[in-house]
Amino acid sequence: MTHEAKSTARSRRVDAVAALYVKRPWPACCGCLSVMLLMGGVSYGLGYVTIKNSPGAWSILDGEMTQHYVAFKDATSKADGTKDSDASSTITKERMMFYYKTNTDAAFVAEASGMIFTKERLADMCRLERGMVNNSKANVTMIDSVIGLFYGDGSSVPKKRTLKNYDWSCQELGSSSVDTTVAAMRSDLQSLGPKSPYSQFVDWNFRDTGVSAYTRSMWMVEIDESNVDTAMVPVLEKLGLSYGFLRSAYQGDADRFVASGNLRVRLLYTGTDEFGTMVGPDLILSAVSMGLVFLIMWAHTRSSFLAACGMGMMLLSMPIAAIFYQGVFGVTYFEFLHVLVVYLVLGIGADDIFVFVDTFKHIMQNEGNINPADGRLDEETLTKILSLTFQRSGMAIFNTSFTTAVAFLSCSGSKAMPMRTCGWYAAACIMGLYVLTMTFIPSCVVIWHTRLEGKRCCCPGWSLRPIAVQYEAGAERNLPRPGMVERFLQNVYLPLMTKKVVGVKIYALFMVVIMTSVAIQGIFFTTRLTPPTKEEVWFPDNHMLLEISEFVSSNYFAPPYANYATIEMFFGVSHLDRSGVDIYNPGKFSGTAVFDDAFDLSTSEAQASMLETCKLFDKLKCDLKACDNQGYDTLRMQTADRTGACFLEDFQTWSNGTLPTGAAFEPQLKIFRQQADKTSYYEDILKQEVDYKTDIGFINDKLKYVIIKIRSCMAKSQPFSRGVQVRDLMRRFVEERKAASPASLQSVKFIGMGHFANYDLGEELLSGLFSGCAIAAPISFLVVLCSTYNLIVSVYAVASVAAIVFCVLGFCKSAMDWDLGVGEAIAGVIVIGYSVDYVVHLAHMYCEAKEHGHKTRDARARFAILNIGSTVFAGALTTASAGAVMFFCFFYFFFKMALLICITIFYAFLFSLGFFMAIMFTVGFESRQ
Repeated sequence: MTHEAKSTARSRRVDAVAALYVKRPWPACCGCLSVMLLMGGVSYGLGYVTIKNSPGAWSILDGEMTQHYVAFKDATSKADGTKDSDASSTITKERMMFYYKTNTDAAFVAEASGMIFTKERLADMCRLERGMVNNSKANVTMIDSVIGLFYGDGSSVPKKRTLKNYDWSCQELGSSSVDTTVAAMRSDLQSLGPKSPYSQFVDWNFRDTGVSAYTRSMWMVEIDESNVDTAMVPVLEKLGLSYGFLRSAYQGDADRFVASGNLRVRLLYTGTDEFGTMVGPDLILSAVSMGLVFLIMWAHTRSSFLAACGMGMMLLSMPIAAIFYQGVFGVTYFEFLHVLVVYLVLGIGADDIFVFVDTFKHIMQNEGNINPADGRLDEETLTKILSLTFQRSGMAIFNTSFTTAVAFLSCSGSKAMPMRTCGWYAAACIMGLYVLTMTFIPSCVVIWHTRLEGKRCCCPGWSLRPIAVQYEAGAERNLPRPGMVERFLQNVYLPLMTKKVVGVKIYALFMVVIMTSVAIQGIFFTTRLTPPTKEEVWFPDNHMLLEISEFVSSNYFAPPYANYATIEMFFGVSHLDRSGVDIYNPGKFSGTAVFDDAFDLSTSEAQASMLETCKLFDKLKCDLKACDNQGYDTLRMQTADRTGACFLEDFQTWSNGTLPTGAAFEPQLKIFRQQADKTSYYEDILKQEVDYKTDIGFINDKLKYVIIKIRSCMAKSQPFSRGVQVRDLMRRFVEERKAASPASLQSVKFIGMGHFANYDLGEELLSGLFSGCAIAAPISFLVVLCSTYNLIVSVYAVASVAAIVFCVLGFCKSAMDWDLGVGEAIAGVIVIGYSVDYVVHLAHMYCEAKEHGHKTRDARARFAILNIGSTVFAGALTTASAGAVMFFCFFYFFFKMALLICITIFYAFLFSLGFFMAIMFTVGFESRQ
């Protein structure tokens, strides 16, 4: 069968479908709606669109550091006699930090000044922290509070005082008592510097002036998992803080502090789940987006009926897509990131509807030979026009839907499961929108044209509009006045693009040059993007958790040790067996630690090697930016207290300097493990981190693993680009020690309290963004090539899309000075999806013009602009409006997402009309026949 014969056969099938919609619009509409409602109801009933958060979902399961961390956690949970071995335990350990400063007047934003250690302010601190003493939801395990230095008893040395017997009456102390304690603190600090135990309670000026404007307290508590979210309520109530709509209880004033009596307070609580608590209100704002999209659809289509049908279709497309996503393909993971696809659905769904409706209107205007306000088309003509609408808009919508879906499917290569699955779900929604647009919207358009067009009422009437009288050929028709966008394109844009000066389309050429320059600057600034050099920003600017590490390191003589990561080396674990891991619910079971059968610490050779490793670990030098070690040069934090934990050194001391070997080693080590008191070897800095039952891993009375550790000078919230340098430093050290160790100690690994594992995710998200671009670009090129059958147009189109992506990424650096962090990488994937739509629409319509007798580049470009230009504008306005709502969300990530969506739409619109079409007007492909 020839190409023409195939085309004729296809046209006949489309004619038959169009005739069905024209003859039976109500059954078609109600039938499609019933199927959509049924599928949506089934999806909701089966819980396919219910958010299912899974712990560890963002873990990179095959990442080196992630596997080390999971193996470590599994091994330590199995150790004999440990609390973690009780799988039924629901107790979690959390940390509460109270940061205090002096300023309470209107100038609180400025640098704090004055003395924090006054009897009035100390009493205010005491009353605030008193809220935790009788808190039935929290079992206090350690108090490292400034209150203890002044109100404690049991010693004349402030640091050795205890609050164990204090009644928490919080009476004001005598001035002489306060002055005596302050003098003792300053004297010790002048003698020991950063190693002084008081260095973390004062600011940088205290040693020289005896005046500190800052201080802090830390409480360690054990809380049942069911009470973690409410344990801090007594303190929050004391400060007048609470959660509200789009406002967190941890939002302060501009300085991130709140007033409390004669001082200002800033809180940090590790048990708070800000993401889980605040994501709900942010998602509620999607309803505002729906309202905006509905209004824009109403204004563009001039029909509330079509707008309502389109909105219903878009909302139902998400649960329908979930049936295929979960029910058919078996992907059971669904979280808030997937819910954000609603913004994508609103933008792309509206664009699909605009293409279909506008195509119908344009064809009716050209082929119908009637004034729609006078009545409806006869059945035969309406069938012909609807058939042409199917053929023209169907390919246009498919091209953009497929290229956008492919852009999201490029996430399939991501090792971050939420990113991968979100890409799949987004692709399912996009293709679902295409199917629903081509099956449901035609019946709605027929009903609208035959019953509603030109009426004010939005409800379909029982009677059909009269058939309009067709104008004679060549007669002037009284057509509806074009909209503002159409008038701009006809009266301003097209005359400028076709204006010639000495035979050159000067304005079109000027636009090409200008937009090329814009693309070049986008490429330049994209190359300037770097991994994060600061903490990731997730919260509003006044949130207490924001830049907490920077605040502490800038204002305290020695920041609290709890803000710094403990780095651990462990021996005896061979690898992680991931058999049986559910990739969509890794929190349920992440793998099993496989122990090294060759691990043996009973020989003198192995013991000497282990002791040498401990010494070298303590002395490991770090001159990286991530190491906050002013005054010394080691990775290990140096203070007056011990900051390195080596169980074998402690065992050697306990054994009076002689380590047993051979068969006597494990029995003696087991006795040490059971009887040794860690407080005899460690003070506060490592006391909470050392647990001999966990660090000396006897499992079923057999030594399986051991752990050594240091309190490092690397802040826990270290930005990615700096943290990975410490990780790499540790990797080199471990490899060096592995090479120098005997065969029995070859299974050595390291972790950093999960922080190094998080860097696996950071690396994956960053590489995933660029790999997604690399995958989407050639596939988009092939799709455009297959739809246009024109290599030149396809090259111009893909060049335009690439320029859009570069300009958006460059904007992140040039205008916002953002790093290429996790938030940008997540939101950046959406950039790829949004960048292709408008260029592909115009490219398809430019080539479609040939079928309508347009051969010159001017005629073809004019045809494309008049038929799809206003549609592109309406789609851009709809998508940008839907995304702009996220500017008002709580999380800064949504602000970034909103900005990236709006900027992407801006550049996509600008490059489609100002670059791609300018090229088409200037050197676009022309037909010779």
